Amino acid sequence: MNISYWVADFGNALGQQMIDGHYFEMPSSISEITEKEFNGLFANHIAIDKVEEHLVIKWIDEETARYFMAGKRAQTELLGNAHIYSLHDKTNSMTVWVTWMAGLALYHATKFPESTEVHVNVEYFGTLLPVWLVKKAASFREKLSVMAAKFQTDVSFELLTPGLARTFHVSVQQSESRIEGENARHALKYDLEGNQRDDAKRYHTAFVVMNDMGGQSQDLCKLQPGLSAAQTADDFSSSTDQSYLSLIEKLRSDKLMDYFQSLRELERFILTHIQSRKFVYRHPITHQDTDLTDIIVPVLQDFCEVALQKALQSFSFRQGDEVIYVHIGGVNELLQYYMQEYLVGLLGKEVVDKYHVFPQDSRKLNIYASAIVAKNYLKRQAEKANRAE
Repeated sequence: MNISYWVADFGNALGQQMIDGHYFEMPSSISEITEKEFNGLFANHIAIDKVEEHLVIKWIDEETARYFMAGKRAQTELLGNAHIYSLHDKTNSMTVWVTWMAGLALYHATKFPESTEVHVNVEYFGTLLPVWLVKKAASFREKLSVMAAKFQTDVSFELLTPGLARTFHVSVQQSESRIEGENARHALKYDLEGNQRDDAKRYHTAFVVMNDMGGQSQDLCKLQPGLSAAQTADDFSSSTDQSYLSLIEKLRSDKLMDYFQSLRELERFILTHIQSRKFVYRHPITHQDTDLTDIIVPVLQDFCEVALQKALQSFSFRQGDEVIYVHIGGVNELLQYYMQEYLVGLLGKEVVDKYHVFPQDSRKLNIYASAIVAKNYLKRQAEKANRAE
């Protein structure tokens, strides 16, 4: 089996992957189990439409067989979400490695349910690192190279899910890691087919500040006019002292422990009710409603104020410069109403409409951009091969 391109954005709460144009998501959760625990895990074969809820991976780590539940199956485990409570280095993260394998297993089992063994050749794999992590290294290139090398490999592993079990032998020919936020500029300029977007013209003469907000960090990047790349290390800034996930965990532990037993529960509750902005909790047994709106909304509003002030103040510009702020990432998309509410109150609607952009599908912008980069790489390789003939 040949895969032309495979790109992944390993978020702290949710991972996004795209394989040859097929996009899918998976909770960034793993839970290691023993062989004995695996043997007692399933009573029956798993139907194909339920496989994403029951992913179990076996991988030989040096000479030791290790077993992992991944994605939705691990999300319900007590330790399956341990990584989301603090920043973690994706270059050596077991969560990243296991969800990478599980992503391919999910894709292949869904597409080829009858297969039992497959050799997979990946022409190009692309992934991302946050600004805070690359800035820790002596140079940006150093950390990005470590992440890329992690996946430029030959590896075998097994999907153990009953009824869909199979063995994978994977060879990755080219691997690349890029910087979150800065990378997203490609998706502002081009669509997935490589055509230039009509609305890209608005950025032709303007500096662009990419404000990429994920669950654990806020990454900022100053792009040159025309959506050109950042020029120096000073064009990147990152904030980790106030993260969305740590904020809602503090809210849960301080005020909402009677309603939510875990961070994941509160995270899902907010996601479910964000469109209505009415945060009403219904007890699963008594069916009694409790309105939590006045507790939750002020916390979200305060978070937005702090985050947007950081975005507005992170970079210096000269008088007369045109600056457009592009707000992307899962948290910006989730809290868009409160983000815009604060900006309008601060700057006025006319300024916000002209100079603050919340792109559609903003949480997918990085993965779309990675796909565009991947396709461009494959196109260049094909052209090079044609010239050599």
